[in-house]
Amino acid sequence: MEEFDNQSLFNLHRSIIEEHMDFLYKGNITTDVVNILLEIVKKKFSEFKIDYSLQKRIYNIAVECLENVCDHGLSGGDIDSIFLIGKLDGIFFIGTGNIINKDVTNSLESSLNKINALDREGLKLIYKETIAQQLESDSNDVGLGLIDIALKANNKIDYQIKPVNDTQDFFSFQVKINTQV
Repeated sequence: MEEFDNQSLFNLHRSIIEEHMDFLYKGNITTDVVNILLEIVKKKFSEFKIDYSLQKRIYNIAVECLENVCDHGLSGGDIDSIFLIGKLDGIFFIGTGNIINKDVTNSLESSLNKINALDREGLKLIYKETIAQQLESDSNDVGLGLIDIALKANNKIDYQIKPVNDTQDFFSFQVKINTQV
C-alpha cells in the first residue's frame, strides 16, 4: 500500500475544489449516519444563502438519495458508499455512490431510463400510479424515491453502473437541482 503523502492530500483538496463539492462523505451509510448527514446538509443552507422553498427541495432530495443508499446499498464491502453535495453556477447537485447486487442492476437501470424519458407531467402520472401499486402490493420499490427525486429536482438523473466483481456493481448517480420549478 502506498503511503498517503502531502502531495496526495493537496491533489485531493484541489479536486474537491475543482469539482465544486461543498460537502463529501465516504463510509458506511447507516440510519444513524443518514441522520448526521442530514443535519450537516441543514447547516450548509446558511452558507448557500438560499430561500426556504429551495432548502426544502434540496433537503427532501438528500433524504431520498440517502435512504436509497441506506436501504438498497450493500455494506461491508471493499468500496465505501459516498454522498456529496455541491453548487456550481447557481445549480445545486447531490451525488451518491454505493455497491449494489448485480441482480438488481437491470431493474434499476430500466427504472432510471423510464424516469429520464418522461417529462414533468409524465413523472407526475407515473408517481401516482406507483403509489397506488405500492399501496396494493405493500412493496418497498426503489422506483418511487427516484421518481420523487426527478420531480423535485426538475431534472434528469445522471447515473453510471460499473462492475466491481462477479456479483456486485458500483452504482453512482448525480442529480442537478434547478433553483426554479
